[in-house]
Amino acid sequence: MSTISKYGRWIEEEGCFELLTNDPPRKWTNVHYNDIGPDELYSEVTTLGDGTTYVRDDDGVTVTLVGWDCSYVYVRDEVSGTVFCPAGAPAPEPVMSFSCRYWPAKTEISGICEGLEATQRIFVPRDHPVEVWTVTLRNLTDRPRRLSVFAYAMFQLTGTDAEGRYVGKDSYAEVLPEIGGVLATNRNTFCPTDRFKGYLITLQQMAGGEGYRDHFLRSEFSVGTPRILFGYDLRNRPGYGPDCAAAVQVKLEIGPKATDRVDYVLGQAGSAQEVAALREELSPQKLDAMCEEQMRIERERAGQFRVETGHADQDALMNHFVKKQLYSYLINKSGFRDNLQMDNALCMVDYEAAERNLLRALSSQYADGSAPHSFRPLNRLQYADKPAWTMLAIPGLIKESGDLALLEREVPYFESDETGTVWDHMLRAMRYLCGDLGQSGLCNQHHADWNDGLEATQEAGERESVMVTEQLCYGLREVEELALLRGEVEVAAECRQRYDEFARRLNEVAWDGEWYVRTICGDGYRIGSRENREGQIFLNTQSWAVLSGIAPPDRAKQCMDAVEERIKTDVGYRIVAPPYTNYDPRVGRMSNSMPGQAENGGCYNHAAGFKGVADCVLGRAEQAWETFRKVAPDNPANPVSRSKNEPFCFTNFFSTVPQIYGQAGLPMRTGTAGWFTVLLVEWILGARRSYRGLLVDPCLAREVPHAHVVRTFRGAVYDITLDNEAGRGKGARSVSVDGEAIEGNLLPVFDGGEHEVEVVI
Repeated sequence: MSTISKYGRWIEEEGCFELLTNDPPRKWTNVHYNDIGPDELYSEVTTLGDGTTYVRDDDGVTVTLVGWDCSYVYVRDEVSGTVFCPAGAPAPEPVMSFSCRYWPAKTEISGICEGLEATQRIFVPRDHPVEVWTVTLRNLTDRPRRLSVFAYAMFQLTGTDAEGRYVGKDSYAEVLPEIGGVLATNRNTFCPTDRFKGYLITLQQMAGGEGYRDHFLRSEFSVGTPRILFGYDLRNRPGYGPDCAAAVQVKLEIGPKATDRVDYVLGQAGSAQEVAALREELSPQKLDAMCEEQMRIERERAGQFRVETGHADQDALMNHFVKKQLYSYLINKSGFRDNLQMDNALCMVDYEAAERNLLRALSSQYADGSAPHSFRPLNRLQYADKPAWTMLAIPGLIKESGDLALLEREVPYFESDETGTVWDHMLRAMRYLCGDLGQSGLCNQHHADWNDGLEATQEAGERESVMVTEQLCYGLREVEELALLRGEVEVAAECRQRYDEFARRLNEVAWDGEWYVRTICGDGYRIGSRENREGQIFLNTQSWAVLSGIAPPDRAKQCMDAVEERIKTDVGYRIVAPPYTNYDPRVGRMSNSMPGQAENGGCYNHAAGFKGVADCVLGRAEQAWETFRKVAPDNPANPVSRSKNEPFCFTNFFSTVPQIYGQAGLPMRTGTAGWFTVLLVEWILGARRSYRGLLVDPCLAREVPHAHVVRTFRGAVYDITLDNEAGRGKGARSVSVDGEAIEGNLLPVFDGGEHEVEVVI
């Protein structure tokens, strides 16, 4: 039985999840955003309608408009004096018929109090970096209603400059009738632009406003007991100090059985004139059209693939929400590693966005082939894995599109007069890693690598990353294949020679008898060795030994068996076992984290994605399926009541700390979504891209006798049915396309249309 049904349900025909209790395990969070571009707004929206809102400009200057637990809508009946919120909280008055519906494009929260239904719709339009709150009020009674609607948000207005330096606040706020609301300004000397300003306005007639938290809340400063509970009307007072806020009141009368609405807009601006111009442009009808446009965009992304595995909740996550999780990850986040990994999956559902993001990331690469940690805002710390991801993302996009011309696109190098083709950028990344070696001949780890928690310390000395060296080997094989397609035999030979040498070194110096160690320190200490008391085995070096092909068959089986024996738990796969209980400066920050949390022995789901694909490479269908089921929200061994995970997104990790065992951390914004999309669609269900076309190469567990995947690929739609009745699990015994049997498992490339594919495993 689903562990999710206790709290709500998927509405398949609408593509949304409906929460039917106002007491979920925690406030479940959706995210909304505008298009990736020079001005991006990223809004987290919870069960109560609150959440953090960020805005980022083209240089990476980032402003936190509103923080956590401080933005709400209240409705007051002016006759009875009753005040309630659509969600029932934070105001103390309860509501009936509570519902919170999460769509990829919007969130709608509704409740009924004293015969009045209030619904709050929250969304972000694609071409405006603003957050829109529409409050629809439906009078269910036979008497007229006199009401006030209040919107409240406490502004943060802190942030970072283009290089990630913190900007504090020195704020004031004004109630401006000409904009229909409140404009707050951060006057801090170090604000890098004039846009550290936030506003909250209404499109209707403003009855009053307030510019400071203390004007709206009582002396206990609780959003559950604002002054409006006691008949208070807003008095248009400005605010000065750290707690500037906006409260905007609208009065209206609604006839019997009638409906009316109030619209609020939250955003960032450079001036009051800019806000006034926006307000003039907008109307309730335009907001509705903007919302419908965003719904259409998300439906189009969602339609790029569909899956059926016999697990309804899991399938709904993949069919409706995971695509927005891929796209949204690129909003307000520009890490070189993070974005390139996500591009490799996003290109399956929005190729143009993935390609634009790839080119933007490559423009932050240095001329020597290295890359910064992030580029928007800029973080110059050297994480060793960054260049390696070019050799995954670039081939991945070309396999998806079939367009080798991408390699000829010219992209500048960062802080350099040089420009190079995409092919040149990838070769420089490869050669940089091949030359940046330590005393064992493996890649230097520098500040850290994929595992941010392995941060260097003064005591650490030089360290070599086994994982990055394995990633380099993976990349060398990818570049070799592309070089042969381009007819560059010398580059292909270079890749093969380097691959053979690094594979030999890894098996000589990194094999620990049953698995591969994680890091080799300059003093000879080996992180991730069985000789250690803690941190004996790390997940990633086993997965990447398989993905890169450097592990001989016996060692590949041995190290992945060790993962099952030592890493696996009922709630996922630890990134390291056993966790560290004491700080070790050679290991870095992760050893100082709570044992069992995140990188220090938590089940870090992004890494489980690597592991699941490695299982498929080895034909371990049962283990791959188990990996997917453990990480998806509806894991029977980790019910939602314990994990607290949103049913509509992958989460970053599950804790193994005993007091919070199985609890999910950091939902929505995680590379887990990208890797588990690739794992399910391309490896478990087997609809995998290649330069020559679409392969069908499933790796399906006996638990799934039948499956179905519909995949749009190079303009054609492939409707693939998988028959696993015999339980063989791996490969395609027979394949037919549009009723005709074909040889092999490479599907024909079609010029559009829909095509039926039947596969017997």
